[in-house]
Amino acid sequence: MQVAFFKTKFNIFTFTLLWSFTTFSGFFLSLFLIEIGEKPDVGMLEAVVGGLAIALPQSYILRQTIFPFGWILSTVLGWVLITAIGAGTIGWYVPSTELLTFRIVFGIISGGIGGLVIGVAQWWLAIPSSLHWGWSWMFLNSAIWALALPVGSIIGIFLRRFTQLFLGEVVGLAITWLIVGVLTGITAYKLFRS
Repeated sequence: MQVAFFKTKFNIFTFTLLWSFTTFSGFFLSLFLIEIGEKPDVGMLEAVVGGLAIALPQSYILRQTIFPFGWILSTVLGWVLITAIGAGTIGWYVPSTELLTFRIVFGIISGGIGGLVIGVAQWWLAIPSSLHWGWSWMFLNSAIWALALPVGSIIGIFLRRFTQLFLGEVVGLAITWLIVGVLTGITAYKLFRS
């Protein structure tokens, strides 16, 4: 019944647009509470705030398919675990180096690890075990972050060099979140309607 509702209410374009908008809006709102900087050691409180800012609007979209509290809890837990293991709160900080090669490699590795940790938490606590291919969410989320983080980081450093303003790095992070929103939206739609 819940999956049937999901199929009839949204098409892939509508769902992806709505998911991307809520994910990006959550990131934008989090900027009022989390300081963007060149440090990977954003604290646990910032990880909780950031996770909530992303998870709350997403859980509203998924409310007919997934238990919303499970999505919120798993997303926040994922961000806290990333911070606890020392990978840093990806999506809210930029590397201090301007070396493109380092930014690419660092983005792929930290994005992949961060995406995997969040994906595992969401799969374990929120995605119903009855959902076929539900386990693939953790690997797809990892791949999406491993792609989005270096792309946003490279764009951010070019904008920073061009404008001579740190704001260029923030725009790079925004692009990262936009890519994550679009790709996870497409993935969630295909996964949850199957």
